[in-house]
Amino acid sequence: MPSVALSADELHAASSLTPETLSRYLSSTGWAPEQRLERATLWSRHEADGDFQVLVPGDQDLRDYPSRVTDLLTTVAAVEERPIRLLLDDLATTGADTLSFRLLPSGPSGTIPLFNAVDALAGVRELVVSSTYALMNEQPMLVQGRRPESVFDFARTVRLGTPRAGSWAIAAQLAIPRADANAAPPLARQVSLQMHRAVRACFAASGEAQRDFSLELFLRRTGEGVSANVCDALAKLGRDGVPYDVRFNWAVQRPSSVPARSFRFSTRRIEVLHTAAEQLKVAVPDGEVTVEGQVSKLRRDIGEGGQATVRGPISTVYGSSERSVRVLLPDVLYQRLVDAHGRRQHVRVVGIAIRGRIERVSRVEVLGNTTAS
Repeated sequence: MPSVALSADELHAASSLTPETLSRYLSSTGWAPEQRLERATLWSRHEADGDFQVLVPGDQDLRDYPSRVTDLLTTVAAVEERPIRLLLDDLATTGADTLSFRLLPSGPSGTIPLFNAVDALAGVRELVVSSTYALMNEQPMLVQGRRPESVFDFARTVRLGTPRAGSWAIAAQLAIPRADANAAPPLARQVSLQMHRAVRACFAASGEAQRDFSLELFLRRTGEGVSANVCDALAKLGRDGVPYDVRFNWAVQRPSSVPARSFRFSTRRIEVLHTAAEQLKVAVPDGEVTVEGQVSKLRRDIGEGGQATVRGPISTVYGSSERSVRVLLPDVLYQRLVDAHGRRQHVRVVGIAIRGRIERVSRVEVLGNTTAS
């Protein structure tokens, strides 16, 4: 693979990279040392389209050190399918986890339609916020409601890099403080890993759902971070079907055992994510459900029993959300909800959800007044 001509600034940046920095990056992105030579180490990586090898020079004082590093960067950038400039940015950012978002719109290089840029930034923001909130909750959430201020306090610490030409790329940096390697991971690293899990799970689900969409493919991954919020964030990043890459790189000063990865979201995957986000917002999955809230509507059915609408947090086997759900009840349990409605009391209903409504109710509890009369 021939070397690519680097600008003077890029060549200077490449020359300043130490062998240790290069080796740590290769190790974190799926390369493995294959052979130690006299003054270099041979690294290799297996891809579907073949095997790749690079040489990491062992001494920065070598006369041809810049050209050897250029050769290495050329190969790594080709494998990662991105410009060397973006690779250099990641290698230079040693004190932060970096999430790079590279959009691939049509049109002049380095530009993007206005509304695509606005939605892309909103998508990055929502991905950070929803992943931070998910990390703070013990149970998965199908849809996140109001997030506490502490979530936004953390999001405010995330820095965005300047968009780069060659496509349209931005990078979110989560600062990782220096600490002993055996110390508990800082919050920023935990959020980075949570985002990695969620993006990986959405990538897998959207891939499986491309031919035959099924919400079940997303529901069964809610424990990995899938939610309506994350799906919506990833769909916003690709507004109008513009494909994009998401790349994770861990702070050099705090290596991670989780391999850094990149994910390519195609137009079709983005369409699937948009559909999943919309369906997750209103989903009441089949199975046991508990809803706790206030009765908002009542309707007596012909014969015994009736229907009620309860608005509040819903807990399912896949996670929780907050919305209204219809409940079908026998006469005795229906009357309890009538009384609770008249007294403006909260209720808890447990039953089996079938096709979006709760049937076969097993328990109704009256919890108390919502407001003073």
